[in-house]
Amino acid sequence: MSNPNNNANAAAQEEDDAEMPSGASLNDAALDNVVFAAAYQSDESSMDALDQAIQAEEEAEAQNVGNSLEAGAEVEVEAEAEPEGEGEGAAVAEDDSVADDAGNANADDDPAADRRSATKKELTQIIDKWEQEQTQNGYDPVPTLRSLAEIFEREKDSYMRKDPDPLDLRHPYRTDPSCQYGLLLKLLFRKDQFMGKLLNDYLRDNYFSRQNMSRSSLELNIIACRLILVVMPGLETTAVFQTAEEDGIINRLYNWAEDSIEPLQSYATGLLAAAMEVSDIAITCREQNMRLVPKMINRLHLLLACSRMSKNTTIAEPSSSLNNSADSSFSPGMLSWMACGAASAPQSPQHNGASGSASNMSILFENSRDAFPLSRYYKRMYIPLHPPTADTSQMLIMRFLTSLGEYQEFLAMAFGNNVMGLIFGHLEELDRRDTCLAYEVLKYLASLLCHKKFALEFISRGGLELLLNVPRPSLATTGVSIAIYYLAYCEDAMERICSMPRPLISNLVRYALWILGRCHDSSKCHATMFFSLSFQFKAILDEFDSQDGLRKLYNVISVLKILDPSHNDSDNGSDINEDVECASRQMVRHVCIAMKRYMEAHFFYKYNNFLCQHYATSSSSSTHYFSQQPTVAAKLTFDQLHEQLRTLQEHTSVRGHWEPVDQLMKLGGITLLLRIIAFSYDWVNSGRSETVRSALDVLSVCCVIPRVYLVLCERLQMPDKTTTSGFCSVLGAAAGEITADAEVLKSALAVLCHCVCSPIIRKDSGSSSLMKFANSSRKNKANQKYAEELIEKVWESVCSNNGIVVLLSLMQTKGPITDADCIRGMACRALAGLARSDRVRQIVGKLPLFASGQLQALMRDPILQEKRAEHVIFQKYALELLERISGKTKPLNNPLDPSLTNMHKANVIAQTRIQYNEQQLYQLIFEHLESKGLSQTAQMLQREVGLPLQTTTTRSFHQSPFDYKGFAGISSLSRSRLRSRMQDVNAAIMSSSDQNRSLSEDMSPHCSSSIGASSSMTGAASTTMGVPNFSYLSAQTPIKLRKTERATSSVTRSLQKQISLANVESSAVGLPDELTISPALHPKRVTLNSIVTEYLTNQHSLCNNPVTTCPQFDLYEPHKCPDPRPSRLVSSNYNLTSRHFRTQAGFNTARFDRRHVHTHFAPWRTMRSADYDDLEFTCCDVVGNYLIVGTHQGESKVFNMNDGVEQFSSICHTYGVDAIQANRAGDLVLTTSLWRLRTTILWSITDNEFRSKLRLPEVGYCEFSQTTQDRLLGTHTDCAVLYDINTGSKVSTFTPTIPNQYTKNRATLCRTDELLLSDGVLWDVRSSKEIHKFDKFNQCISGVFHPNCLEIIANTEVWDLRTFHLLQTVPVLDQRNCTFSPMHVIYGASLGADRDHDMETTTYDTSFNVLDAYDYSSIATIDVKRNINDLSVSANGSLIAVVEDHSGYDSKQETYVKIYAVGVKKSERSEEEDDEEVPESNEEGSETGSDTGSDNGPNFLGFPLRSHRNRNFIDLDSSSDDDNDSDMDDGDDDDDDDLEIISNVDEIDFEGDASSDE
Repeated sequence: MSNPNNNANAAAQEEDDAEMPSGASLNDAALDNVVFAAAYQSDESSMDALDQAIQAEEEAEAQNVGNSLEAGAEVEVEAEAEPEGEGEGAAVAEDDSVADDAGNANADDDPAADRRSATKKELTQIIDKWEQEQTQNGYDPVPTLRSLAEIFEREKDSYMRKDPDPLDLRHPYRTDPSCQYGLLLKLLFRKDQFMGKLLNDYLRDNYFSRQNMSRSSLELNIIACRLILVVMPGLETTAVFQTAEEDGIINRLYNWAEDSIEPLQSYATGLLAAAMEVSDIAITCREQNMRLVPKMINRLHLLLACSRMSKNTTIAEPSSSLNNSADSSFSPGMLSWMACGAASAPQSPQHNGASGSASNMSILFENSRDAFPLSRYYKRMYIPLHPPTADTSQMLIMRFLTSLGEYQEFLAMAFGNNVMGLIFGHLEELDRRDTCLAYEVLKYLASLLCHKKFALEFISRGGLELLLNVPRPSLATTGVSIAIYYLAYCEDAMERICSMPRPLISNLVRYALWILGRCHDSSKCHATMFFSLSFQFKAILDEFDSQDGLRKLYNVISVLKILDPSHNDSDNGSDINEDVECASRQMVRHVCIAMKRYMEAHFFYKYNNFLCQHYATSSSSSTHYFSQQPTVAAKLTFDQLHEQLRTLQEHTSVRGHWEPVDQLMKLGGITLLLRIIAFSYDWVNSGRSETVRSALDVLSVCCVIPRVYLVLCERLQMPDKTTTSGFCSVLGAAAGEITADAEVLKSALAVLCHCVCSPIIRKDSGSSSLMKFANSSRKNKANQKYAEELIEKVWESVCSNNGIVVLLSLMQTKGPITDADCIRGMACRALAGLARSDRVRQIVGKLPLFASGQLQALMRDPILQEKRAEHVIFQKYALELLERISGKTKPLNNPLDPSLTNMHKANVIAQTRIQYNEQQLYQLIFEHLESKGLSQTAQMLQREVGLPLQTTTTRSFHQSPFDYKGFAGISSLSRSRLRSRMQDVNAAIMSSSDQNRSLSEDMSPHCSSSIGASSSMTGAASTTMGVPNFSYLSAQTPIKLRKTERATSSVTRSLQKQISLANVESSAVGLPDELTISPALHPKRVTLNSIVTEYLTNQHSLCNNPVTTCPQFDLYEPHKCPDPRPSRLVSSNYNLTSRHFRTQAGFNTARFDRRHVHTHFAPWRTMRSADYDDLEFTCCDVVGNYLIVGTHQGESKVFNMNDGVEQFSSICHTYGVDAIQANRAGDLVLTTSLWRLRTTILWSITDNEFRSKLRLPEVGYCEFSQTTQDRLLGTHTDCAVLYDINTGSKVSTFTPTIPNQYTKNRATLCRTDELLLSDGVLWDVRSSKEIHKFDKFNQCISGVFHPNCLEIIANTEVWDLRTFHLLQTVPVLDQRNCTFSPMHVIYGASLGADRDHDMETTTYDTSFNVLDAYDYSSIATIDVKRNINDLSVSANGSLIAVVEDHSGYDSKQETYVKIYAVGVKKSERSEEEDDEEVPESNEEGSETGSDTGSDNGPNFLGFPLRSHRNRNFIDLDSSSDDDNDSDMDDGDDDDDDDLEIISNVDEIDFEGDASSDE
């Protein structure tokens, strides 16, 4: 149903007034327009009011007629139609309880309900009677079928009065669940036996003969066809006609349609029309169709000619008013009207054999004369099947031809039989009150317009003008929408249309826009698709803008309920059924596609105007290309569009305007598109991908104007009452959360690229109209500042919505394989643009993708070899990203391996100032001159430079830069030389402060070294130079340096230098781009200094650890930078005695003691679930000498760890206990159950029993506060709630503005209870304000505080709380929960207690990792060979309790709680004996450690308790990245006590670590 507004109705009225015949009076024309407009209103109350007004006028006219029989029939039918409309209106009033006159509504509702129930009862009685009598001999089914046909025709008449969408092929019950027609159809089709008889037996021409009855079956066949046609909307034609084809019914229908009497001929044609909709049947019956189609077309010509003759006769007769005699009203040209659709019963056939076409025509036109229109104010909404008229026959023939119109083989028949003239004859001089037949003609026309030849012929013969003359509003308007859509589908036809006069194009656009506002949904869809196909033509685009088309297109979807986030809050939300929602989604899809084509077309012409303005001196061909004609279609590929977008962004002012984008923003279109993307998460329709892709493409084009970025950063309201930002929706589409379609991913990435890579400094566009502001310096500065603030806001919004992790995952994607390379390149470009932010650059540089060289592996080969062009783009942006992260230029000699290490190494070498001893160079020159026989020149050189007099001898020198001679002599001499070289390096570092010059000053004397040198320089230098040989070099042994791939990639200057000036830039490796001088403008000479400098630089590049400041290079000896001195303390191989004596020497060895202790774990006590009936352990917590264990049966047990004896137990939950935690005092315990309904309960332990103190529903994780432990912190999915233990009330609620949505979010407090971390967001507990949102790099673990209160560990990332920088990544902690020990170590384990209960299968880990809490270095990995469910640490860290799960296919599941002693070596025994206890001394050690904590709180069962969480952690002022060398700065006074007995771990004191690291 359409929803026109008042302005639209007023416009329609003006247009209709202009089209009224001149003979009609002004008042009648006005009344006609009101009624015609009301006929297409969706408001039923308005229709009822108009019907009442018209009814009064009709009654007055009926009185004037007097005794006329026709007037009597008019009043009778109106009186019959009145209760239906009023009854329906009353039903609505009863449902809504807002009727103006409740008494009248109730009075009208009872007759309507009674009539409906009577009709249903009548149908049931007829079917029941048929079921009883149809098995009797001599049964005649004709009366039964006639009664059913009359019932369904009457109800169909009522249904069609509501003006349903003619193109809606759904079941009437789905279209309108309240209609009686649909209900009766459902009731009828439940009678399978009757339907089987109707479709299989009653269509046989020998039915009565088979029943041994001497009677013709013709009448039965006619009434059966009539009934089937009237119930066709509820019939599944595919199944019915495929079965009918096997039974021979299809052939029988062809015989009847080809040669039979009326109405059987027309009814058979209608059934064939439905059968031909099934493509398989149409292909099978191709020969019959080839024979039948020409006959049908000729029959249409004959019917049209007869109709014209009768119409001319009617026009010649005087008919000035309706008050004429009855005889003057019965003209052969009058057609049947909707109100008398069920006027008379079917007549018996007058002919038993085949009759001529003239006889059939006479029957049809005789029925047409009998069907008299009720009133000129009623519009005929459909053509009734009975009695069969000429219009009925033409309608059914048109439907048959329409089903075959798209087939190419029937196109020649259409041209040969002048179908064009037939169509034109039907569309000329249409009566606006009767366009039902014109609608069928337009549908047939649309099926033919898919052929280009027919479309061009139709346009050339003036068919477009004829279409635009179709009156509106009318049923034929729907047909016009289909026709113009098929015209737009043919580009050649659209080119001809665009070359027509401008007024005609204007009328076409105006007609299509009228359809957008005031027609059925199907017509709106066709009009929208017409515009989406025709926007590429500038003539249509300009006319669309001039008529405010964008607003009208926007209004089509702006009022849809599925896009209104508030409709779920009201009761109206239930009104949206599945069909309405599906239709709305299709409408959204078509409008999004149209908007996409609209924006792309505007961008095409905008970019061409830009090129014409900036490149006016280009060739004439390109100028002609830029100056597109209005009749030429504008097309752009995906790559061309986004490349041009980048160009236009650079030349558009940051405050620039563009009319299409400005209008779309004014309408709220950008927000609406973002809402469509956000809401599409819940859509499951087939066109979702295209909808989202089109919306993203519109946003991508709009990103030319920077003001759009602000809209993307704004918050949107979601249906679930939450808010999200536009970038969150775009990133969700890029991550594949909406759909995995690669095109959607690329469109989303394009939006991100255009936003985050937007240029900050825009190019001066001169006199271009793209720049709306003057280029004054003041405005330029203001624009520059505004651009920086805008792009920073974009970067912050993308990062806060986890854009970094989305882009990183897309850079590593491998599917879909055909688009993976393109997706990688776009993601890398977006990340490179995002890396312009200092914060992003710092974070990304610490990630394994860059720090571990993973990016270099991705750069080597493409995913698909055919996509190397996309892979080259990925490499380009990957190098750009590496440059921005490292802040250094990339080594160009091997661009495929530009690791951060190699880039750093290359920059160090490039910044090194090469110095050498000139006397050595003179000596080499002197020896060279001597060897060539130039003795006098050599002696002159010796005198001038003062070379010492010595005997020239030759010695073997290294043959290549990769083959050196080392010293094999006395080791003391080697050590002395190394010591002297190190002293020289230190002296150079300390004394030469002037060597840290700028890069241009350092490298300018040596720039010529990259030009003009031959590739054989090195070999020539090594073979021709005579070098004096010294005595201690006689026993040299070669030291071969490995020429590995990494070493090769680290060379910053190629050893084989290029002579060609064209490639000179590739040799200037270490220079920035601004320092690289064009070789063509400044040619350089090759000098001896440049050759020697290049030679020494190549030697320097082979160093594993090059340094910037070097001493003078020795021309006689190979250069090698010193390797860093290894620390003597990093080795953990020192035994206990070595560390003890080193402690006496002042070294701090506490860290190595700790590492040594935590490499040994021995089982000390084990509790088995097999010792109990049907019991499974799930979690545990160590409290002093006792262990609290949760079970899968919802029970909590308390064990004594000394003897493993159960003390007491209690049932805590109906389902399993997934987490258990006690406070430090031991009198309160938290238990959590995650199964079904998440619940956490706080228990107080008194008198050996658990007593419930506080129940927290919907809390999935809970913990005590750290200081006083009088509060609880509970986790509700993505928010955290702080509870008071004493009162049980909520203290504070922490709900993040932009949640990270971790699947295993656990809110936690820092050690001082001042900071709170929940869902990756840091909060201030006292003010309840957000401090910072950490970037999300995993989906599960939200993070925990380090006990030093300076760092946060979130999965593998370690964040600094002071600067919010990413300090480092710890890959070993991936998807592992961190448990801190007071002994300054971290236990990382993937716990089964964190499993997802919704998953059928759960993955476990059988090992836990031990890490140093200071530097996160790995100490040990302990494999327990069973699945780990939970892990807990004792108060002093000497014991750990592990819940292990052992299950196998051939054994019953068994769980253990095993307690391990830390620092105790495991004895050599079999795995079966692992659960035995260690010697008694270890137990005593554990007890000794426990006794020291008796002052921490009240006793638990008479035993003192100690804290087991972060109790002994000390303040650490140093961050986690402190050097290990800091341990040796200060001594440790307690080291002597630490080393007495390692097995007595409880007595080890690590307080010395604090002093060593402060």
